[in-house]
Amino acid sequence: MKDKKLQVFVSSTFIDMKEERQAAVEAILSSGNIPAGMELFAAGDESQMTVIKRWIDESDVYLLILGGRYGSIEKNTGKSYTHLEYEYALSLNKPLFAIVINKNALEKKVKEKGTDVIEQENAKELNAFKDLVLQNLVKFYDDKKDIKIAIHETLSDFTYSKKELIGWIRGNNSVNAAQLAEEIARLTKENSELRSQVLNNSNVLYANLTFEELKMLLEKSLPSNGINDNMFEFIIEFGNEFVRGITFQKLVDRIFYQKLVNMTLTLLSDKIDEIIYQLITFKILSKDSNNKEIFFTEDGHNFYLKVLSLEK
Repeated sequence: MKDKKLQVFVSSTFIDMKEERQAAVEAILSSGNIPAGMELFAAGDESQMTVIKRWIDESDVYLLILGGRYGSIEKNTGKSYTHLEYEYALSLNKPLFAIVINKNALEKKVKEKGTDVIEQENAKELNAFKDLVLQNLVKFYDDKKDIKIAIHETLSDFTYSKKELIGWIRGNNSVNAAQLAEEIARLTKENSELRSQVLNNSNVLYANLTFEELKMLLEKSLPSNGINDNMFEFIIEFGNEFVRGITFQKLVDRIFYQKLVNMTLTLLSDKIDEIIYQLITFKILSKDSNNKEIFFTEDGHNFYLKVLSLEK
């Protein structure tokens, strides 16, 4: 039995795709992995997209099964929930793949089940969505057997080609506890020593400014932007995200849904873009070579470490 099980979020329209979803769940389980999909969870007080995004965040792989329907429309965007789910997974750079119905198979399905399984009102939107899907990893299916084969093949490839996927492991397969404790102790000591060095070195410059000069500059920048009081507070609140690296869209979504700011998503995106632009200008933040993830520069990371040290 393999040590790591991947959590796979299954996305599709619902009523017309019950058999296909069931086949996908069976295939994911038989491959030794864990299926996740909105029909598996009880309804709660949170909005549908908020819950969906959290489950996509926590899943290792995103799977779309695309048939002949576009799906229920989210009123603010005019896009279907399935379309929004797929775009969100893309924005996270989440490992994903799609299984798309063949034309002949769709025609056969219409003959057997009627026109309810084919899009009647939003054909243009469905075609645009399909064009987006076809730009990424896609397999096609004629029947449920093809779906199961596609899932087994792709998840097997992901398991061996994407070693960074976290997945789930059984407790008795976990790493040696004593070795882990020893490594944590070593890293804690090393981190403490580095923080002490940063704290005690008054000659350190951050983007050619002293700590106090840079702190004052950030505190005077963009006051009352509706997100934080100033850019210094912005860095403190989201510093952990910039240590790991985060996409612009994920940062916007996180601020919008967690802080419940009193502005439209478009206006919020513009304000955050302005903040990120200035922090890049100050050489506190940078972007990766693909211009997707935002992260601290070395000076920015050292500045953030000193702030954390001073708060101790």
